Amino acid sequence: MQIDLGESDELKSEINVTPLVDVMLVLLVIFMVVTPLLRRQLPVELPLAEHAANPSSSTQVTLTAAADGRLVLDEEPVDDAALAERLRTLFATRADKTIFLAADRTLPYSRVVDLMDTCRAAGIERIGVVTRKADPAR
Repeated sequence: MQIDLGESDELKSEINVTPLVDVMLVLLVIFMVVTPLLRRQLPVELPLAEHAANPSSSTQVTLTAAADGRLVLDEEPVDDAALAERLRTLFATRADKTIFLAADRTLPYSRVVDLMDTCRAAGIERIGVVTRKADPAR
């Protein structure tokens, strides 16, 4: 086996691919580790929260859904059929298109999603979920 020590004064113009391969392998490992984390679905437990805050403004619109299915929009009872129209008329002149949804924790999640869809269809841009402070003794 013969080794060329390169005693000539010419420059070699070969590309050193070792650093490139190292970087690519590190990126591959990072993507392999991060990708499964993006698909994981976390369980959602509403409406308890450790740091729940009280509403800060009296101009906030609140939609309350009781466990028995009754709906109250800003302390006025409303039925499902009239909810979308009431929301459209209420938010037609408002610049802030935000509503707060206070749903009973025993209410099925599908019902909460239906209420959110109704709000979105009425032109509401942001929906806040109202929670209550968790009991620290539990």
